[in-house]
Amino acid sequence: MTLWQASAGKLALQQRAQLLHLTRHFFNRRQVLEVATPVLGGAGVSDVHLENLVVHGADRDYYLQTSPEYAMKRLLASGSGPIYQLGPVFRGSETGTRHNIEFTMLEWYRPGFGLDELMAEVCDLVLVSARHFGGSPAAAVNVSYGQLFERRFGINPHRVDLASLQALAQAQGIAAEHITDYGDEATVNDYLDVLFSAAIEPNLLALTVVHDFPASQAALARLVVDAQGDQVAERAEVYWQGFELANGYAELTDAAVLRARLERNNVLRARRSLRAVALDEKLLQAVAHLPHCAGVAMGFDRLLMLVTGRAAIAEVICFPAARL
Repeated sequence: MTLWQASAGKLALQQRAQLLHLTRHFFNRRQVLEVATPVLGGAGVSDVHLENLVVHGADRDYYLQTSPEYAMKRLLASGSGPIYQLGPVFRGSETGTRHNIEFTMLEWYRPGFGLDELMAEVCDLVLVSARHFGGSPAAAVNVSYGQLFERRFGINPHRVDLASLQALAQAQGIAAEHITDYGDEATVNDYLDVLFSAAIEPNLLALTVVHDFPASQAALARLVVDAQGDQVAERAEVYWQGFELANGYAELTDAAVLRARLERNNVLRARRSLRAVALDEKLLQAVAHLPHCAGVAMGFDRLLMLVTGRAAIAEVICFPAARL
């Protein structure tokens, strides 16, 4: 196959169309409104693990969005009610069998929902999608992030220190040479992430909801205290067949707390010689008016891969980065 040709065949295109139709029907039945927000934003994201692609305009820069989250939250604060969006998002330097610099994201928000309710809806969509293509996965398993680390490594990830994580990675033979030690919470998260992705995620073959992530990984989620007395993020991720499919939050509505988190991200970025990211002041103004809600982002291409039995994202998108 030459590089001018599409990497996805006709069958994959037909299956994508079917899954798009099924998804829209799923939300229409639940009276969740489809919306379309710009792929260009006036601000980027400050997360140390994400990079916006920058578009230079005549009089200002714009940022291709890594998620429609900021704009959708402004819609929610404007009184939209429950909403979902299907569309392209962009993440610099993300390529591989599961990643592409541009991909399709399905994101939705449910005012009045708790995180458990939203994760149940995520699993409903996965199950409906799988059955449409002839699969028959079992009902979802629920487990906390802490339980997974206790079972696999015998540690509490909410209390472990950096030195212990470094020693654990070495003892387990898990490659971590790419991690630079800055001695901060982002370095701790780097080690937690590499331990999780190497030794836990590949074993999450059943449809699994992982909840109660470390507080330092809250992003835009609320914080709570769990039954063990640890402060955790009201964040959950859905895994299936060893793939991460979705990431959801009980959404933070405190603008002052959000500002502090975004400013802290810029401190962490500066230590890593990453550019500072101007805060999205429109988002910060909107958050104060955000209804109590839960939201989730799902990799639509990954869902399509899994329900149709494909191993690489290039098999379900027309022109991955290598063919641009």
